[in-house]
Amino acid sequence: MVAYSNNGLFIAGTDTEVGKTFVSAILLRILRRQGINATYFKPVATGCPAGRGLLPEDLAFVQDLAGVELSEPHHCPIRYEKPLAPMAAAELEGHPVSVEEIIRAFDALRKESPFLIVEGVGGVMVPLGKDYLLVDLMEQFGLPCLVVARPSLGTINHTLLSIRALQNKSITVLGFVTNGKKDPTDEAAATSPSLISRFSRIPFLGHIPIFQPQAESIDAFIESKASFLYDFIGAFAAC
Repeated sequence: MVAYSNNGLFIAGTDTEVGKTFVSAILLRILRRQGINATYFKPVATGCPAGRGLLPEDLAFVQDLAGVELSEPHHCPIRYEKPLAPMAAAELEGHPVSVEEIIRAFDALRKESPFLIVEGVGGVMVPLGKDYLLVDLMEQFGLPCLVVARPSLGTINHTLLSIRALQNKSITVLGFVTNGKKDPTDEAAATSPSLISRFSRIPFLGHIPIFQPQAESIDAFIESKASFLYDFIGAFAAC
């Protein structure tokens, strides 16, 4: 394990739509409730509504759920309208991903806030530019990461490949979680986490189910269904 910065955490996913934004928002809310003036950073976002000035939906979601004020381009410097991989969207829209712009925004936020929750885009091997993947950007950030995975059949392969790609770049993986709807009778969902941990030697922190705001508050949800994140982020941020 190499040395890493402990004033931030990268939330990586095994795929798109696995729950990275939700997990990011929960962790940010926990940190702020504990008195840590943490903030959120999304280096690249695609599928941003043109009618709203390319305001990323992820940014708005995190702002509402975590109760923190966010703005673009401060917290999300690179934005595209097309709901595609960043490199594909960049080529179609005519302006490439600027890694320099991302790093400038990242460094500025680190000076303003004692702790950053950084959310990836898609999976860790998504292309950002010529010969440059998300995992390369993660390596530049120097942050450890938490991997968010699906609970369903196929997640063993996706998660192990993602962890291997991160470890090949000497990125510290602190743990992984599963997120989303899980059928209690699904044997794949029940057995996959232990196999992933066995082969990767990365701890499984727990499963986060679907949040139903009409049934309970977000704080009640976290305390009853994702309390393991309190212990995880509290211990890490205090290091």
